[in-house]
Amino acid sequence: MLRHLKYTEAVRQLAGMARQKAMDRDVLYHGTRFAELIQKRGILFYSDPGDPKVSFTRSPEVAAYWALLERDDDEGRGSVFIFDRQSLERRYKVEANPQVYWHTNTLFHDEAEEEIWANVTDIGNHLIGIVSGPTGWRSHKHKMLTRKYRARYRTQDAVRSTIAAPRNGR
Repeated sequence: MLRHLKYTEAVRQLAGMARQKAMDRDVLYHGTRFAELIQKRGILFYSDPGDPKVSFTRSPEVAAYWALLERDDDEGRGSVFIFDRQSLERRYKVEANPQVYWHTNTLFHDEAEEEIWANVTDIGNHLIGIVSGPTGWRSHKHKMLTRKYRARYRTQDAVRSTIAAPRNGR
């Protein structure tokens, strides 16, 4: 028997906050565990080199579901970005994906997915707001992986700023 994924109370609460912040506007949601990094860089990078797209959803529950799904190298908190759909459409081609996400042969998740087949830059131009869930309790191993992940990006940022810095007298 086919059945849709049931959302937890935490997912419903985060989705409710996102829906309230959207205030009946035409929006797209993006759930993430990397809100600080995305805000710092101002870019939503596509996640899979074989599938170079940034995924959004019309459903705050779907965004909250993905935001609250813990990963080994995340920031420890799920967040939902709320974007102005019309603003995104003026800059990018937004394509609907009618496929459902199958967890098992009988359990599916209708994501109401919208895709942009590029990195989304200058997110502040399209951003309406962000809502975040509680900070999760993480193991020591999880915290160490997160520190290594952040250190890797700090190192990359330092190298980029060194390369971009003008040289004196040249």
